[in-house]
Amino acid sequence: MKKIFSVITISVFTLSYSQTYVKVTSDKNQLETVYAGGQQKFNTDLSDNLQYTGNAFQVNGDFKLNFNIDEDGKISEVKLLPELFDKSFEREVKRDLGRIKKHFVSNQKQNVSVSLSFSRDIPDHDGRAFLTCSKPYANIR
Repeated sequence: MKKIFSVITISVFTLSYSQTYVKVTSDKNQLETVYAGGQQKFNTDLSDNLQYTGNAFQVNGDFKLNFNIDEDGKISEVKLLPELFDKSFEREVKRDLGRIKKHFVSNQKQNVSVSLSFSRDIPDHDGRAFLTCSKPYANIR
């Protein structure tokens, strides 16, 4: 009984720390003037919002998100490509995009295309400091 409990505990502990990383990329000219805070702020806001959705649906792969911003700063015609048979993931992505709608500047109409990359791999650089040495063991004798 103890062995079964130990195996279940280790499995749950391991799976609870698996994260889906979301990388958002788009053309800098698209959102620099339309989004309050610019392109970098949009990328971090959208990826933060999509991280829970990616974990919930356990998504892996690349998607294209297309949407329009009208003169009032409202988001319309949201389309996620490739289209999926189950529309629940697309609904959640639209909801996550809608959470940041208050940051779009009005008086400008813009068609926006954003690439989304969902992966379970650890990103190359996640904000932590890296320690590197150009010549390892150079001064050791």
